[in-house]
Amino acid sequence: MFEYVQWTCIRTFVNISLFVRRSSWVSPTTQPNRVKTYHSSRTNLFACRIFYPHDHNGKQIIPLVIRVHGGGFLLNNPAVDDPIARHLADRAQCVVISIDYSKAPQYKFPAAYEDVVEQILKIIDDPDLPLDRSRVILCGASAGGNLVLAAAQDPRLRAKIASVAAVYAVVDLVPKGKAKTATRPDPSVPDFMGGSYDGISGLLFDDANKPALTDVRISPTYFTSRDSLPPQVLLIGAEHDMFCHEAEAMADKLAGSERKADAEGGWQVPGVRWYKVRNEAHAFDQFQAKDPERERARSGAIDDMNSVIVDFLDEVLSPKTAKDVVPS
Repeated sequence: MFEYVQWTCIRTFVNISLFVRRSSWVSPTTQPNRVKTYHSSRTNLFACRIFYPHDHNGKQIIPLVIRVHGGGFLLNNPAVDDPIARHLADRAQCVVISIDYSKAPQYKFPAAYEDVVEQILKIIDDPDLPLDRSRVILCGASAGGNLVLAAAQDPRLRAKIASVAAVYAVVDLVPKGKAKTATRPDPSVPDFMGGSYDGISGLLFDDANKPALTDVRISPTYFTSRDSLPPQVLLIGAEHDMFCHEAEAMADKLAGSERKADAEGGWQVPGVRWYKVRNEAHAFDQFQAKDPERERARSGAIDDMNSVIVDFLDEVLSPKTAKDVVPS
């Protein structure tokens, strides 16, 4: 019971902070164009935040990016992704919709997974949105990265998703935190996830109905074949993140026998791109550095990573031959 109260209090504080930080008076340039609730069996979710390109005419059919936020399956709401959602909408000329999901420990697996799948289906089928439904991309970070990689393998969605992009996602829940931490190249670099990982992962499941940890709904790296995931996949890791090694291993598995030419930022083969953010740890784009020089490096890494995501979207979504909706 203490865990439920503890995380409810923490979550409330985080949501209030996001309400202020993402408000129109504090962040006027990153506001969504619309906020919409898709009615479902869940009543505890924040509304979806919908972003159109700044020059969109309201009629043009354009691709869709569905964004799923991170937060360890415990925290945050769609507003946390407002800056990147606005950036992607304007730069990649697509509709970006940030969605929510039920949080542990109050809602155990598979609640978050089912929320994400259900909302994606409702968004794709929404007749009020000017969507090119042949070009749907899922994008998420951390826990959100896990959820989009898992949802993309769901039989209800597989044929509807063109590509998926996951940033510093946990993709393998089989290893314990100590084993994951041991894969980091420099133990001296702070890792706020290391000491809490096992405790957090333990909050996700009902012990009486705990699934196998190789279930792709929680460990998407255990996909059965390359066809289990969309034709185009982008995986991004942070060099000093305890999840980086497993994300790169998933990228290798997806690439199969394709020859990978290593480069400073990663590699790319047909259908799979791997990008490693050097000198950064998990969620580096969420927490400002205190040292000015370190903050400049962090900001540069964020810009580089966002450019990789936009380039990926441009490649996946090309050619951009949008057409207009015929007014009713």
